[in-house]
Amino acid sequence: MRPSMPRALLHALAALSLAASGLTAVVAASTPAASAPAASAPAAALDNGLARTPPMGWNSWNSLGTAVTQQQVVQTIDFMSSKGLVAAGYDTVTIDDGWSLSHRDGQTTDLVKNSYGAMQLYDADRNPTSGLDGTGFDLTTGHLMPDPAHFPAHTVNGQTLNGIQYLSWYAHSKGMKFGLYATDTYTTCQGHPGSLGHESTDAADFVAWGVDFVKYDDCPYGPPITGPDGYNYGTQGEGRELTRSIYARTQDFQRALDAASAAQGRPRVVLSVSAQPVHTGLPYLLAGDDPARTDPVVVAAGTPARQAPGYAPTGVWCGQVANLCRIGGDRGPDLEGVLHNGQLQTALQYPGNVRPGSWNDMDMMFAGWLDPYGLYGTTDTCTCHKPMNDTESRSEMSILAMTAAPLISGADLRTAADSQHSDSGYTWSTGISDSALAVYKNADVIAVDQDSLAKPATLVGDPPNSPTAPLVLKRQLANGDTAVLLVNQDPNSARTVATTLSALGLTGPGYSSKELWTGATGDVTGTLGASVAPHGVAMYRLKALPVTVPATVIGDGRYHGISAGGTGGQVLEVRGTCSAPDGSTTDLNTWWDWHTSERWRFDANGDGTVHITDDCFTDTQVHGTLTGPAAPGGPAWVLNSYDPNSPYQKWRVVQNTATGALTVTNVATGLALDAPQSTPTSAVVLGRPDGSAAGQSWSPVS
Repeated sequence: MRPSMPRALLHALAALSLAASGLTAVVAASTPAASAPAASAPAAALDNGLARTPPMGWNSWNSLGTAVTQQQVVQTIDFMSSKGLVAAGYDTVTIDDGWSLSHRDGQTTDLVKNSYGAMQLYDADRNPTSGLDGTGFDLTTGHLMPDPAHFPAHTVNGQTLNGIQYLSWYAHSKGMKFGLYATDTYTTCQGHPGSLGHESTDAADFVAWGVDFVKYDDCPYGPPITGPDGYNYGTQGEGRELTRSIYARTQDFQRALDAASAAQGRPRVVLSVSAQPVHTGLPYLLAGDDPARTDPVVVAAGTPARQAPGYAPTGVWCGQVANLCRIGGDRGPDLEGVLHNGQLQTALQYPGNVRPGSWNDMDMMFAGWLDPYGLYGTTDTCTCHKPMNDTESRSEMSILAMTAAPLISGADLRTAADSQHSDSGYTWSTGISDSALAVYKNADVIAVDQDSLAKPATLVGDPPNSPTAPLVLKRQLANGDTAVLLVNQDPNSARTVATTLSALGLTGPGYSSKELWTGATGDVTGTLGASVAPHGVAMYRLKALPVTVPATVIGDGRYHGISAGGTGGQVLEVRGTCSAPDGSTTDLNTWWDWHTSERWRFDANGDGTVHITDDCFTDTQVHGTLTGPAAPGGPAWVLNSYDPNSPYQKWRVVQNTATGALTVTNVATGLALDAPQSTPTSAVVLGRPDGSAAGQSWSPVS
């Protein structure tokens, strides 16, 4: 549910004229005014083959509100396409409330409203009635009409397209999908015609216009209602808003969309329930045949006193009738809205609503959002409009990814020039910064959000005992990896946030780790922790290290060639061969079994470590000992002298029991022998351990 924006955001823009070609036929719908489909048997979980991973894209509301125009949406589509957002997965652009005129094409004047802002209903004799007892009729007819002042029609390849059809076509021409806003009430949150009672007409129009995604809101205007029990149920709506649950009204529209898609031979449409109902529903007015009364999921969950089935919480039932389910109220540009005292706690309560085709929605992202109401800190100092910094933006996206939530941006995704504002002598841009754009495009974090297992995060340990206490989340991923999020909820101070493999339920001897925001890698054998910035996170992907045993080459008295993974069989050698001087470095080269510079013996030390020597015996190279550098990235080298007390000349060599591959790790530094390049004579170095690095996996070739 969205309140009105404080004031218009932008000056009117000139109508857009675009030369276009290659239009796929777009045919306007022509359907009779229709009543809602009748209630039917209890719904099974919605499985329409859509939204198999959480949808990603952009919504106009947070930055443009009801002032959104066709030109702004075109600018957004162009920006998302050219800046790599579409390639990253953000492929849907959605227009929110305010796109239509305030009457349908069957009327000559705007909707008639009563003193509470609700649409005026009428009795059977066409006399005005309050409809608070669930009666009353909506006399409006016809089709929704795009506001021509903001969404002008265009002629493309000889066809005249209304302003919404045109944007749908334009998005599709850029390889994107197009979304539109509607409501299950008589009027939208901003007072435009809603779809209640017009489901078949509006669904047929949306499908004909090429709409791929519908954000379906709930905006019950009307007076507070006191029930027969004397309880004040608050604002509940009027007429059929009272007699059919949100569950039922959403199901009506979803089925109307499917019917329209089938009739027109067009793809099905993703449906998103936008509003977590703040009202309760009125049990004594809810129709006896309402499908929410008999749905087994709703029945099993139970209905609290003074509530009605099919209202709050959507996390119980929404996946039965829609693909996306808002589980909390509207969020603002503050991280608290997604922390544990905000919507995270709610998301953790409803993991059963998360599966391919059904996702808990935590509202639009504010990552990278900049205040459109004024120049923040100068002309507008309301903390309710304070932009998120990049640290908080990373935190918001991380929490959404861990909970498998949709990634739908509310930031202004346009260029600085296109998003310029002027007020009180100041000029500024709300266009997203390059650093915030990089947050959105983090492929590793997106991969966690889009993981095909569709298993959302769980809380590690007890719930935080205060709003600023740290917390840890874990999420199982489809390939067996585990995502771990360390969250510092304190807005003012850095905190050390830590967990253990045991607390994470991980029983293996060790795991390779990658921090998804910095790219840092390492191994975890006991504790995973980090110093985390205020309102910051550290996000890791853990992969079980292979089961290893001491390498079979140790102590066998033989010399072996060892080939680095990903190098086409090239082997470790003394750079310059056995004629190289003492202290030479190592490199890769083609394997020749008679080249003694490419043959190595692995001898056990008394402390369980290994020293490794080459097979050279020349004036300059006499069984040189493999020696590690002190810093990562430095080349490994060979010394004729061997110091049994030097950890730089000691190694741990283990063998993967499944593949037979060796991992060679220096005792002094913990760095792994690595061939990061595959070209002949490229240096062999020591790198930070990384279980996914092919060059750290060595295979005996002799």
